[in-house]
Amino acid sequence: MNNEPDLLRDLDVLVIGAGITGLTAAFYLARGGRLVRVLEAAGGVGGAIQTRPSDRPEGRWIVEIGPNTVVDSRPEVGRLLAAAGLEGAKVTGGAAAGKRYIWKGDRLHPLPGGPLSFLTTPLFSPSGKLRFFAEPFIGRPRDGREESVGEFVRRRLGASFLDYAVGPFVSGVYAGDAERLSARWAVSRVWALEDRHGGLVRGAAALMLRRKGESDEPKPSKDLLSFADGLATLPRRLAEAVPVTTGVACRALRRSGDGFTVTTDTGEVTARQVIVTSPSDAAAGLLAEATNGASAAFADVPHAPVAVAAYGYRRQDVAHALDGFGFLAPRIESLRILGCLFPSSIFPDRAPEGHVLLTAFAGGRTDPEAVALSDDDLDRVVRGDLQRAVGIRGEPVFRSFSRWPRAIPQYEVGHGRYYELAAAIERDLPGLHVAGNYLHGVSVPDRIVRGTALAESILGERAR
Repeated sequence: MNNEPDLLRDLDVLVIGAGITGLTAAFYLARGGRLVRVLEAAGGVGGAIQTRPSDRPEGRWIVEIGPNTVVDSRPEVGRLLAAAGLEGAKVTGGAAAGKRYIWKGDRLHPLPGGPLSFLTTPLFSPSGKLRFFAEPFIGRPRDGREESVGEFVRRRLGASFLDYAVGPFVSGVYAGDAERLSARWAVSRVWALEDRHGGLVRGAAALMLRRKGESDEPKPSKDLLSFADGLATLPRRLAEAVPVTTGVACRALRRSGDGFTVTTDTGEVTARQVIVTSPSDAAAGLLAEATNGASAAFADVPHAPVAVAAYGYRRQDVAHALDGFGFLAPRIESLRILGCLFPSSIFPDRAPEGHVLLTAFAGGRTDPEAVALSDDDLDRVVRGDLQRAVGIRGEPVFRSFSRWPRAIPQYEVGHGRYYELAAAIERDLPGLHVAGNYLHGVSVPDRIVRGTALAESILGERAR
C-alpha cells in the first residue's frame, strides 16, 4: 500500500475504492495474474471498517467505529481468511456472543433462543405468540405490490414480532425504518422463503432438507469473527497483497477503445476493466460522462446517518452482567439510542483488565437529528439511556465519539430501480462493474461475496 502518484497505464483491472469489496476483488485478481491497481480517495484503506486503538494509563482500548464483527455465514468468508493467511489470526466470539437483549418496559429481556424461552418470554404477547403459529396458513399478497419490511412482517407474523424482533433487527443492520425498507431487497433471504415456498416456516423446512442432502463440504461456522487488533486487520492484510494508492480521487470515467480512461486528481489511468465500489453519490458523478447522465440517479439512494459513542468503564461501575452481544432498543420503546454492543464481552482484550467497553449507536433513518448533536449533547443522551439500560455509574474512564453522515445505504421500497440501472450500465459498457454497497447487501460477508464473485467473473474461473 502506498500513496505515491505513480499511477499505471494499461491495467487489466482498475478498482476504484479500497473498502472490503474492492480489496477482496483486487486480492483475488492479483493472485490470478491480472495487472490490477486500487485507487482510494481517503487516506487509508478499509472503507467503513475502521478500528481505533487507544493506549491510556489504565491500558489499551480497541474500538470499532464501523462494523464490529464478521459473521462466518458464507463460504467465501472462510476462503478469504485462509487465502490471506489470517485463518490462524482470527478470534471468535465467546459464549456471550449468542445472547441478545431487547429493551422493553424499562428493562432488558433476552431474545428467545429456543422453543421454551419463546413460550415464556415477555417480549411477545400471548396473542402474538399464537399469531406466530398461524404463519404457515398465511397466503401471499394478492396485489403483487412491493411491501415494506413492516408490511411483510405484520402480514406473516403479526405486529408483536415486528416491534420486538424484526424491527430492532433492521435497526441494528441498516439503522433503518422498517416501514420504508423493502422486504424484497433489505431482507431478501427471508422474502425469498415466501416467494419460493409460500411461507417462512415451509421455506425454512425446505432449506433444512436441502442442506441435509448437500455434500460433506465444510459449512460456515456462523461464528462471530474478528482479530486481536480489531477488524481493520483484514483490509490491511489484503492491501499488503495488492498495489493500493490512497489519497487519490477518481473524477470521471469514459470509454476509450476497448477499455476505459479514468481521470484522477493526479492524471489519467487506462484499464481494460474497471470495478467501481465508490459510494452511490460518488459513483453518480464518476459515471456521468460515460452514461450520458443516467448514473445521476445513484445519488438518490437514501442513507442513514449514525453516531457511534464508545465508553470505557470500570467493571464495578456497570450493574448489568453484560453477558451477551448487546441490546437493541425498539423504536416504540423509551430509549433514544438504537442499541449498544458489549465488545469486551464478545472478544478478549477489547478493554483493559477490570474494565468494560460499551459501544452505543444513535441516529439512523428514524432519528437523523441525533447525528448533529454536539459531543456534550450526544454524551448526555447516550449516557442517560445506558444508565437506564445497564446501570452505569459515575464518569467513564474513556470515551470516544464518531459520526457517519452517510453510514448505511437504505434498501427502501423501489430500490430495485438501482439494480436495473446498474445492470443497464454494465450492458452498455462491457468491462465496467458497478459494485458499491448500495447493491448486493451491506454486511461485511455480503461485500466479501460480491468482491469474490467479481474476481471469479473476470478471471473466468473460481477464485482460489
